[in-house]
Amino acid sequence: MEEMKTRPETMEPTPQETQSEAKNAPNGTLHTESEEMDGLTAEPASNGAVAQSAETEVIQPRPAPPMDWKRFGLPIGLLGGMLVALLIAIQFMPRGIPKTEGQTLNKVPAAMGEWSLLEEYNVGEAALRELQPDEYLARIYVNALGEQADLSIIAGSHTGAFHSPQVCFRVQNWEFADNREIDLNVVGLSEPLKARFVELVSLRGDNQRAVGIYFYSTPFGYRSDTSSARVYLLAARLAGMNSRSYFVRFLKPASGNAERDRESIKQFAETVLSAMVKTNPEVVR
Repeated sequence: MEEMKTRPETMEPTPQETQSEAKNAPNGTLHTESEEMDGLTAEPASNGAVAQSAETEVIQPRPAPPMDWKRFGLPIGLLGGMLVALLIAIQFMPRGIPKTEGQTLNKVPAAMGEWSLLEEYNVGEAALRELQPDEYLARIYVNALGEQADLSIIAGSHTGAFHSPQVCFRVQNWEFADNREIDLNVVGLSEPLKARFVELVSLRGDNQRAVGIYFYSTPFGYRSDTSSARVYLLAARLAGMNSRSYFVRFLKPASGNAERDRESIKQFAETVLSAMVKTNPEVVR
């Protein structure tokens, strides 16, 4: 009688063994030997879905909360109120006493390039009482072609010495046909000088037209608008600096050729300022 041989591990299980393994497996799940070796043990459908979801779930970063601009409302409101109060204070600040010492506008040359002095004239008494400037210059120059151009400079150490020229022009029955910022190329300055160009039309019904250029020279630089020039002047006074500032205006009758008139007044302004770099560095520096 042959000896009884043990079943090789590769031998297929008998039905009794299969039934026994099924009973012993948790949840009635049958694991085959090859599945256990490969680590692919079958799980219940529900448990497998949870495991797969846990493995593939990606935690997204929470979005940043929206900026709450309301909390900046009060500081912005206070800052705006302070700025408005400052501008109002500048407008109604008491006028200082004109300073007669240190007057230098008489140094402006009588001849500059092709332009030579034709006459000097006086500013009206009402304007002087209103502005109370430290000093002023009012001249008319003429070139070889007979064209005339006006040069006006007002020096003041208080904000009341400077009125908006746009308001003054309108009071004198001039309407603006053009109003823009331009660059003046002045010999002796490293950068262009910012100024305001205006084209004026008379409202008197006489069809007169004129072109003009103006700017402010302050201790902190050049400005083409009155409000910021007053702020700079006030800041210089509070800082204990030499607060004298200058309003410089060039005015010339228009010929009707807009481009030529603009270039002509620009050339006159650049010629005058280039000469004043040497004679009046307190104005053009």
